[in-house]
Amino acid sequence: MARWKLMAGHYLNIPGEEWEYKENDRTTGKERRMRIPVPTFLDPRDPDSWTNRWGFKDNMEGEVIVCHEGKGESTDKVFIGDPTPDMIPLDDEAKAISDSFEHAWSYKPETDLGTYSQSLVDKFQIEMAQKASAPVEIPGLKDLVEILAVQAKQNQEILASITRRV
Repeated sequence: MARWKLMAGHYLNIPGEEWEYKENDRTTGKERRMRIPVPTFLDPRDPDSWTNRWGFKDNMEGEVIVCHEGKGESTDKVFIGDPTPDMIPLDDEAKAISDSFEHAWSYKPETDLGTYSQSLVDKFQIEMAQKASAPVEIPGLKDLVEILAVQAKQNQEILASITRRV
């Protein structure tokens, strides 16, 4: 069937979701319209996004289930594009599709806490901390330090000879 449950908010391309731009031509007075497909934000924490609901009015819970065209149930939101790591596959076909992206994802939503984007931020921070703690080798720096030490010694000798004369 290829159905996924959203674990975090997503901007997904949903067929039929468009933004319409209207303007009137000043010379002819005719209206011109332009329709541009835009992604829709679906958030599992937002009751307006839920596709499945249960519970009573004050104690209602829900979830957002998405699928590919013709691969889900009537309540599912159809989306165009690839799944993300923050989508939990609900059937074998969805699992096979998600597994095909395994090489690009370094995060598994079933085992890690947080979202895919947060895991990327954490990974970046770890890499930056490792780079900051590693010593930096600059070619020619050792020679420059030796030359500066010799120059500093010469300056001290010059100052000492000037102060002896006075």
